[in-house]
Amino acid sequence: MDSPFRPLETQHIAPETHVIRQLAGEGVAPVAVHVNSMVITGKEPVIVDTGAALARPSWLEHVFEVVEPDDVRWIYLSHDDIDHTGNLLEVLDRCPNATLVTNWFSVERMSAEVMLPMDRMRWLNDGESLVTADRELVAVTPPVFDSPTTRGLFDTSTGVYWAADAMGSPVTHEVADIADLEPGFFSEAFIGQHLMVSPWMQWVDPAKYELAIDRLRALRISTVASCHGVTLHDKQVDLAFDLLAELPCRRPYEWPGQAVLEEIHQTMAAAVAA
Repeated sequence: MDSPFRPLETQHIAPETHVIRQLAGEGVAPVAVHVNSMVITGKEPVIVDTGAALARPSWLEHVFEVVEPDDVRWIYLSHDDIDHTGNLLEVLDRCPNATLVTNWFSVERMSAEVMLPMDRMRWLNDGESLVTADRELVAVTPPVFDSPTTRGLFDTSTGVYWAADAMGSPVTHEVADIADLEPGFFSEAFIGQHLMVSPWMQWVDPAKYELAIDRLRALRISTVASCHGVTLHDKQVDLAFDLLAELPCRRPYEWPGQAVLEEIHQTMAAAVAA
């Protein structure tokens, strides 16, 4: 079976900062979704999340076009979901000088499947910093997440925030900027994806939740990269914050049902017939 992930052109989003992009669901689902990672180069290169295993050959190719394996010093794992850890062991093997940066709970949750090298590990909790030779990287939990281990990553030198599963949205087709989507599509797709990722949003206290958004606003983020979305810049970041603030007031997300599954079957059958 062919991989459901299509590699896209790597995107240079800020000085020494690159997004490794994959798109999944094209031609099968009504919308497609990104499965991205990030690479920070500089004096001590960092790989941020390690993609999906089904995309391994192209993912490794694109990552190591940006950075040499022996030069990688840090592997930052935002959380332990499989679309973020899919190539972790391969990267650890290929990058012998790299230290894995994660947290205790990620390691504990993954321990039923894999034993990670404790001697090549650093635990970083929310609010703590990884100071490298040329920058400070701060672990900051996004206000929306689907794993309790989630920690985003803010680069104080570039203003780039890696939001993990937050601050993204599905797309109708390959785009490099949300301005290339139909008017109104991004906002509704953004809301839907976040309500799906965090179904508990209907139970949160809006005032307390707003504090988590204000915490991100205070960082003066200029660029947001995420696993499941198009990179956001400047005023687009402000729009994303405004949309996040709406979530507690929105109706819970309605999951696709049997009708959608049958539509997917029909699409796949038509593709085979063609």
